[in-house]
Amino acid sequence: MSNRLSFEMEKDLLIKGWMSHDARWFMAVTEHFGIDAANRLNQIVARELGQVEMKRYMKTLALSPAKDMEEYLNLGKAAISLYGSGLTEYEIKILDHQTYEMHLKRCFAYENIVKAGIKDQYECGILARIQGWIDAQGLEHELKPPLGKCMMVAGRECSYTIKLKFY
Repeated sequence: MSNRLSFEMEKDLLIKGWMSHDARWFMAVTEHFGIDAANRLNQIVARELGQVEMKRYMKTLALSPAKDMEEYLNLGKAAISLYGSGLTEYEIKILDHQTYEMHLKRCFAYENIVKAGIKDQYECGILARIQGWIDAQGLEHELKPPLGKCMMVAGRECSYTIKLKFY
C-alpha cells in the first residue's frame, strides 16, 4: 500500500475540507445569530476570500490583471479548477467584448442548503466569491441580477450576466 497521495487527491481533500469548514461556519452563524446575519456575513467573507485567493494566485504565477475578456475568462476557469474543482458545473456565454453570462448547471451550495434544510432562506455566496476575483484584478463590474435568494431553489436556472470594465 502506498502512503503517497497524488496531487489531485491532495487537492480534492483540501477543497472538501475547506467546504466542510465553510458549511459548518455558515450553520454555526445561522444558529447563533440568525439566517439574515449568516447570509450577509457569508457574502462579505466570500467576496473578501475571493480577493485574497485571486491576488495570491496572480502573484504566484506573476500574472497581471486581465486586459480583455479572453484573459479574464481563462483566469477565472483556472481559478475555478484550482479552488472549486468538482464543486460546480457551469457554462459561459460571451455576449460582447465586456459582457458574459454564467449559467450554473450544478452547484454544491444549492445541494448542501437542500440537505441542511435552509434552501428557502439561503442567499447566494458563490457569485460573491467571483466578485472578489474581479475586485482583485481592479476591474469594475455590474452583476445582474443582484445577489439574492438561490435561483435553483425557485426552480429557475442559475444565470448571471456580468459586465466588466477593462482598463
